[in-house]
Amino acid sequence: MSEENKAKTTMSEELAIAEVQRWADENDIDLTVTNDDGKQVFDAAVSKLAAQVRVGRLVLNDAGEFVYTISSKSPAGYAGEQITFHAPTGAAYMGMDNYKDTQAMHKLLAVASAMTGKDVSWFAKLANGDYKVVQHVVSFFIAG
Repeated sequence: MSEENKAKTTMSEELAIAEVQRWADENDIDLTVTNDDGKQVFDAAVSKLAAQVRVGRLVLNDAGEFVYTISSKSPAGYAGEQITFHAPTGAAYMGMDNYKDTQAMHKLLAVASAMTGKDVSWFAKLANGDYKVVQHVVSFFIAG
């Protein structure tokens, strides 16, 4: 975690992980992984989300949805904007059909677009850290 984020920490790691678990429970996502190969990746994604919860950029709203505030590392017009991740519907998953099997990121962003109301191309300008948060949130829905 960067020095800037450490100064802004709003809760303990344990509480942040509990908040991610609460989000998962609200959205019928199973955060239990028994496969050793997937466990490291899965745990890293949970940690990434929990780190964003700890600094207050990723919060649960009253509907049990994550709301993410884009960091200052993304360009002007993006930084500070909030996006809400609504649970995907069947239509969100069907949006993945518009891309080839070799276009995994496009498929993921099709679901992200349907969940947030942002155009697929909107995500292309996000800073790496912001993009990873989007990727992790959507991946949990796809996998879970």
